[in-house]
Amino acid sequence: MAARTEYSWDHLSGVSTRLLGLIVFLTAIALLTLEAIVHQVQHGLVVTDLAAQGTQAGATWGLYIGTFEWFAGMAVATLAITGYIRFYELDEYDMIARIANIWAFICGLTAAWLIIIDLGTPHRVLTILAQWPSTVVHSPLAWDVTFVTTLLVFTLTMLSISLRLDFLRTEGSLPLHADVVRRVVSLGATEAEIPKLESMRKWLGLGLMVLAFTAGMIPGILLGVVGQQPGFFGREQGIIFVINGLVAGTALVTLSAGILRLQFDWHDKLSDRVMRGLGQALTTFGFVFLVVMFNEVLQGLTGMQQFFEQRISDAILFGSLSPFFYSSIVLVGVPTLLLAIFKYQLGVKYINVLSFSMMLGVWIKSILKVIEPLVFPVVPGFIGSYNPTIVEWIITTGAIAIALLLFVVIAKVIPLARDSSREVDR
Repeated sequence: MAARTEYSWDHLSGVSTRLLGLIVFLTAIALLTLEAIVHQVQHGLVVTDLAAQGTQAGATWGLYIGTFEWFAGMAVATLAITGYIRFYELDEYDMIARIANIWAFICGLTAAWLIIIDLGTPHRVLTILAQWPSTVVHSPLAWDVTFVTTLLVFTLTMLSISLRLDFLRTEGSLPLHADVVRRVVSLGATEAEIPKLESMRKWLGLGLMVLAFTAGMIPGILLGVVGQQPGFFGREQGIIFVINGLVAGTALVTLSAGILRLQFDWHDKLSDRVMRGLGQALTTFGFVFLVVMFNEVLQGLTGMQQFFEQRISDAILFGSLSPFFYSSIVLVGVPTLLLAIFKYQLGVKYINVLSFSMMLGVWIKSILKVIEPLVFPVVPGFIGSYNPTIVEWIITTGAIAIALLLFVVIAKVIPLARDSSREVDR
């Protein structure tokens, strides 16, 4: 069997001083986050001020749910990227598929965790699960739990099949921690499985794409069906959620690939052509994002909305929320234009910066999407408020840091692609 691309497992061996420092730093943030979580569980959501607020006083959701929307959207996008590459068997993008697969699992896990955090105490999730047959009929949260659980099952299945296939195709020694993974994943594996595993991976890839663009709309759709809440209600909310996710998720994969290429000098594994392909996808999704945002605010610009919705639009376009809105547009729009104009001239470092900018822009917009309607409730003349507390900031920042820590650890435990330099004829 001829090797098409020279991959290696060199990233599994050794821990550099820089990487060790990053792990220590992220672990410290994780411990601080744990302390903040314990504090919240002990005292309740009153430490976030959310427990004392409502439609008469301000936002009942904030950083937790906004960041949940961000992570859930990225989970959908990375799921779609994985499925697309696997279904069309784009071997050149094999490492991108693995990176996206890992991030799909981590983003789904983080999204689930943020739901638990927003509930105040973890045991409430058990109540939802125990009463799922009845709660799923009327509870948006039960739908979110169902979506995230399905996503995690699909991503783990794809990761297991891909790893089993890669291990069967290659041979050679691995570090002890990675060899444990190979022994578990390859349990009972035989060479006769290879054609079947290839077929399973291909068609599961199609399943991931279908899941991403159907069930993946659920978090957005759940906002859209809230008929009594201007700013949430609308048939387009599912599409907006997916577009936001595609921008942030593609940027996440691009940024991860760019950092790995620089860290390990992987010019062969993550070639200029691969990075340009990611940049082109990011450019396309960025333009779609801008078009969707224009259509979302168009009625507000023309003053053709109902009173309560017009108040929200005025705040976004000209009022107290406008700095955040325009920041999100600039953070996504400028990189989109630069990627479109200089797509063949931009180096990996610049692409990394632009990808990070687009992720940040979508995160700000995700937070805004949650709090916009809540600070302008259906009460004439009333304007609410939302000021995140230090506990919210610590736990939200910690969720992001823990997600990054998980990726760093997983990337040191499992191969990011098969080792074609050790590929043997079967």
